[in-house]
Amino acid sequence: MATLAVQNTELETNINPSSIQSTPWKLWQEDNFFNVSYRVDNSTNLIEIRAQAKFESTLAGFLYFIEDLPMTHNWLNNAESAKLISTISPSEHIFKTRFNAIWPFADREVIVHSRYWQNKDLSIDILVEDAGDTVAITEDVLRMQVISAFWQIKPIQPKQIDVTYQFMVDPKGNIPKWLLKPMTLKGIWNTLQNMKEQLPHSKHQQRTKENIQEMLNVSNAKI
Repeated sequence: MATLAVQNTELETNINPSSIQSTPWKLWQEDNFFNVSYRVDNSTNLIEIRAQAKFESTLAGFLYFIEDLPMTHNWLNNAESAKLISTISPSEHIFKTRFNAIWPFADREVIVHSRYWQNKDLSIDILVEDAGDTVAITEDVLRMQVISAFWQIKPIQPKQIDVTYQFMVDPKGNIPKWLLKPMTLKGIWNTLQNMKEQLPHSKHQQRTKENIQEMLNVSNAKI
């Protein structure tokens, strides 16, 4: 289950301060493209994950890629399907993602409210908040809860981006903690690998967004 979330002091969020803010990150795995770290909230035993990656993509291409919900199952680890619930604005949506679970655990789903904006340095922030109270729960699935979630996408040169994806999700149910951590870490690593393979060749790389300014050359933005 790889649902992404972040804690970033540059954003105005509704997340309450907790002891996890002072907990150091532990590196789990890295290579030339990815870096995945985690830390545990001792008060809840939930794991918070921070994934950092470099991708070949435009800013608009990345946004269109993650907004292409019928294709989510191709890159998001264990995702069965994703469905748009409502569009609030071109940059703000509510959607549902369903995940396949390993036996004997039940399938999971998460309902999120996502909105993004572009900053003066051309970086893009995507804030993801739980919206589980907007849709009734069906009997055959458990509803996960997003505790915190965030993407930050920074252009480092034309058609190359640096992405930070940080999240904490309560999976609910009775998944043992010793199993949850490796499942989540491996899930996000697989997600990053899928994105690295698919994103540069996506049809969305040819598209532009009216509300998104791209980096045209290395000197036109301060990153």
